[in-house]
Amino acid sequence: METDTGKSYKQGLLGLEYLAKTDAKMKTPMMALKNLLKDQPTLRKNLYLSFLDGKLFKPAGANYQIKVGSKDEKFLLSLKTALSKVDDVENTTGQITNFKSGLQLYVSGGRALRNITSEEGKALDSKTPTISQQEDGFILNLKAGKLLPLKEINHKIGFNFGEDWYHSYKQSFIAFTKEIISQSQLKNYEFYRDSDNKKLELLNQITDSEILPAAKDNWNPSDVWCVKINQKTKLQKEVNDLYNKAKNDKVSIEKLNKFIEIEFNKQNLIGVSLKQVTGTKATVSIIKKDAKYIDSVKFIGYSDMFKFNTIGTYFDVNVIMSCLKLNKLNYMFRFRPRGSSSAVTQNAEGKPPKQGPFDGAIDKKNVIQFFFPGADDIAKQDIGKSKSIDNAANVISQSNKKYMNYKKWLSKKDHKFVSLLNTDANVSEQEIRRGLLNTYYAYLIDTFEDQKELFKRFYLAAKKVNEFSSIHYKIFG
Repeated sequence: METDTGKSYKQGLLGLEYLAKTDAKMKTPMMALKNLLKDQPTLRKNLYLSFLDGKLFKPAGANYQIKVGSKDEKFLLSLKTALSKVDDVENTTGQITNFKSGLQLYVSGGRALRNITSEEGKALDSKTPTISQQEDGFILNLKAGKLLPLKEINHKIGFNFGEDWYHSYKQSFIAFTKEIISQSQLKNYEFYRDSDNKKLELLNQITDSEILPAAKDNWNPSDVWCVKINQKTKLQKEVNDLYNKAKNDKVSIEKLNKFIEIEFNKQNLIGVSLKQVTGTKATVSIIKKDAKYIDSVKFIGYSDMFKFNTIGTYFDVNVIMSCLKLNKLNYMFRFRPRGSSSAVTQNAEGKPPKQGPFDGAIDKKNVIQFFFPGADDIAKQDIGKSKSIDNAANVISQSNKKYMNYKKWLSKKDHKFVSLLNTDANVSEQEIRRGLLNTYYAYLIDTFEDQKELFKRFYLAAKKVNEFSSIHYKIFG
């Protein structure tokens, strides 16, 4: 298993030019990539030349490795096409493409790379800021009424954000002040991080788990709340009344949602969900429950077959959806468990396959458990001395007929949306239990009778348009 110990990377042009100077036969391939991406700095910065202990990293089967930090299929195809004109492809296996020159393109698995020197020669931060630091770094600018210099943000937060985070803050600030609250009006608001328990009492009350039908983020995933200063007293009074009635089951969640919608439209109380912006600009969307939109969402069918490494940590379901004027919308649901080997539970989230951050989690209580009650129990079954997922499925099915059809399903390789790999591999108990959970959920999805309703609910939940969701803004890009 690869670790970050001793690994480092040169980004974009810095890496391409370094490799071209280091090895004469690399000059032509690197020039091909430079020409392809000369006017596309955002895409170009998804390329990272790999080093180990200060020397160029030599992977198995190749001499040099360039990691590709984007899984955009069109981007990957353009890279391979440009290189193939000057450098023959030797072989392609999954996320790895080797060329005869000794170059390897390796599509990163999604884990954040560390020890990166940026295209501009600056060190990109090697640590990941906490969620609260990420959010506070953005809120600082709102409170200041302007985009602060990176150095000042770092000093006030006490964290060394890199240029990538500053790019996100800059684009998010531009979008926020253009689409949500104008820069000249920022002084009329107070801004609070949702995860801060010291925020206004009215914000603690409307996000109290006692009155919400699901986890807070499945009701309203706002990371930042904007409260108009001259409306605070009125808002607190109205929230107090709603909160007390909700605690005593005298008012429904719809009443609270209506209140938030009214104040949102008046720009008195505004919730904003933040995603790190990695593209050239940020997009702002209003997320709200809309009957016409909900009715328009439909599951069309599956798209790409997922090669499911069953001893891995997750599986994807690639689907085609439609909504409103979008007749074909590619979307991806990712299922992955959390917890120890003896207490594993399944979770899921969704996004367009080429989008970086996920739109959001699929509600566990109201969606996943609604369709698949008790499905997590498979990870708690007695598996004896099983050494593989196949062995464990046999043991479980013999003691509980409930799992007989699952065992038969597991014995076949290809299914509607997954092709199973490594079900017979000898692995640890933890990997077996995780594999049982993942494959059992894949089986339940694959064989579910009303798939149109299933994927519609999955999609709406990931988009935070549950029947109980409330209105908010989302900034992403």
